[in-house]
Amino acid sequence: MDIEELRQRLLDYYGTAVNSGIENAMSELNEIEDMSDEEIIALAEENGLV
Repeated sequence: MDIEELRQRLLDYYGTAVNSGIENAMSELNEIEDMSDEEIIALAEENGLV
């Protein structure tokens, strides 16, 4: 599993949510860059991206 690909997918996912007006998505979007590999995998799983 390519972590950087997952990170980019999450950035795209949350970026779309922010543009759709979902306010709490902005905080996640800001945190994704600093997340560990394990956190990226867990967040991707929570959002059905893996």
